[in-house]
Amino acid sequence: MLLIAFRPEYQLTVDPAKNRIFYQNFGQMQWATSLPHYVADWTAALAEIRAGFSILSDMQVVNQVNPALRAQFMAVEQLIVAHEVRMVAEIHVPGLPTRRHSDLVTTSLAMPVRQFLTLWEADQFLDDL
Repeated sequence: MLLIAFRPEYQLTVDPAKNRIFYQNFGQMQWATSLPHYVADWTAALAEIRAGFSILSDMQVVNQVNPALRAQFMAVEQLIVAHEVRMVAEIHVPGLPTRRHSDLVTTSLAMPVRQFLTLWEADQFLDDL
């Protein structure tokens, strides 16, 4: 695993053997007003994988984000789609609005996304693709 970024708001790692990016939000993301390294960190992560990669995205902690950050999230989504993502597996806690916030970004470009309740289920799904 290659650690790309470990910021107060998120972590990005890459597993070249699985051709997979692991993304995790932290609680600080809920109060972030800017993410100065976000696009650069994703660009660095995408440079380490090949077309047809997958993303395991742990969205369990964050149940809201600053709407002003949506443009950065959408810019990253465009990068992900341009690098030919095969599948994104997102983990959400039932009852929290994390999925709704995520859908505001991911539905814009029809990025292939499946939602799961546990990291294990999501990881297993991606391994079985």
